[in-house]
Amino acid sequence: MRFILIGTWDPQQQDEVVNKRLENGRLVPKGITILNEWLDASGGRSIWLIEADSARECFKWSLHWNNLCRFEMIPVVEVQDDKATQIT
Repeated sequence: MRFILIGTWDPQQQDEVVNKRLENGRLVPKGITILNEWLDASGGRSIWLIEADSARECFKWSLHWNNLCRFEMIPVVEVQDDKATQIT
């Protein structure tokens, strides 16, 4: 299953977020594959496209960062063609 995971932090915590990432890496648990990652050019936000065994794995990952970041998790599906797609 694929998810967009958006992590947001307060500007005054920027140094803490960067230092934690430099010291510990992404802290990605088993069951998650990062497909792509972007940083908001205005700062304070990171966006990941991930593949995970379950939403539970995403939640576990967010626990490593919840002292610094707030997370929004959005399950997504890829559009296979340019025709209208209905998700059921």
